[in-house]
Amino acid sequence: MERKESIAVVLMFVVVILAIVTVNFVLFETIISNVSAVETAIGIGVYWDVNCSSRVDSIDWGVLYPGEVKEVRVYVRNELNESFILVLTTVNWNPENASRHLDFSWSAPALVKVSEVVEVIQVLSVSSHTIGISDFSFDIILEGIVITPDINGDGIVNIMDIAIVAQAYGAKYNETDGMYWHDPPCKYCPHTGDADLNSDEKIDIRDIALVAKHYGEEL
Repeated sequence: MERKESIAVVLMFVVVILAIVTVNFVLFETIISNVSAVETAIGIGVYWDVNCSSRVDSIDWGVLYPGEVKEVRVYVRNELNESFILVLTTVNWNPENASRHLDFSWSAPALVKVSEVVEVIQVLSVSSHTIGISDFSFDIILEGIVITPDINGDGIVNIMDIAIVAQAYGAKYNETDGMYWHDPPCKYCPHTGDADLNSDEKIDIRDIALVAKHYGEEL
């Protein structure tokens, strides 16, 4: 009789432990579902296929679990009449703290030429410690920064364009006159913003890299 009671107590103890483990597991493995709206600036088309026949209005990330990484591929077409640098940003996170548990990143060619179609890989990573978020939403904004690596307008990206950026290297935007100045001013100051190819209000190695990347190209 005592043996049966001991076995019953042990079984009950095991059941309790399993119940605790199951509850903790369910709390940790929160299922997350989400759909992101996709907004674009004028002249940027976002599609599901490389032939640009099916436009993307939203992205359904599906069911996500803590620690999971989800990848979605789309195709962006330049529908302007000039090249641009593609930029993706996220806004309107709901709930607001969702961005602390979810990391959005993307990769694509820096420069998108006229009528060119490029593949954009968007990645959403869920923190392994995410608890208490049952669903969320955020908007993805795609914009194009128009640039002209052919700075002097001679139809080709060459050493002359690199020279223009090099001459203005280190200059920063001045809100007073809208020009770019060195500190202290060099003998060529002020400089125009033509050499600030990525529009970050300073002329640096990134601008030279953009010209060098397209060196020899005819635009």
